Amino acid sequence: MKPNRYGISRPSNTRNPLPVVVLVCDDKRTAVAYFSLLKHQVKAKLYLEVVRAPCHGATPDGVVDVAMNKAKQLADESSSDDGSGDAVWALIDLEIEPKTQTQAQNAKTKAGKAGVCVALSNPCFEVWTLAHLVDTGEAFQNCGAVVTRVKAEWKKQFGTDFGNKKAQADYSKLMPLRETAMERCKRREQNDPSWTEVYKIVEFIAALCHEKLT
Repeated sequence: MKPNRYGISRPSNTRNPLPVVVLVCDDKRTAVAYFSLLKHQVKAKLYLEVVRAPCHGATPDGVVDVAMNKAKQLADESSSDDGSGDAVWALIDLEIEPKTQTQAQNAKTKAGKAGVCVALSNPCFEVWTLAHLVDTGEAFQNCGAVVTRVKAEWKKQFGTDFGNKKAQADYSKLMPLRETAMERCKRREQNDPSWTEVYKIVEFIAALCHEKLT
């Protein structure tokens, strides 16, 4: 038996392991909560590792550094395992401040050179959550304004409160609406004041699974 990339043991003659997709978040709760549900859904087809932000208020550069380290680990393992399908993604919010937006774009360039994919959200990940509920590319003053709209649309859609803490919301309610969110985000990407590339991650995972993720 030898340890594999999941930290468990498997016989050395076992067929190639599942593809590994590492998702490094720039927050510690919200995106982690959403993608942990997806991790469970796709576990028979691939291994999805959801990594929390390295610290509270992590910078785009800090998130990309973690992602680049993960990519190096996967590359090192590929000498003994088939790494086809393996990928590392970083989620980065552009927020509102021009300084943060510049940092995010620079971090995305650095990540690309290291083979790391980056999904940007303007202004924040909650634009992806909102896309499940309503089709809008409107301008938001800040991330808090996006969350306020999410709460209103959530109540309208499900008849229940979103909750005071984003990470504790029941994101399983959004799963049947994921394809709708993806189509909306494709139309909105960078053509409106608010947009997100998170749909690209879901598309990538769906392609590896060879099925729609509904």
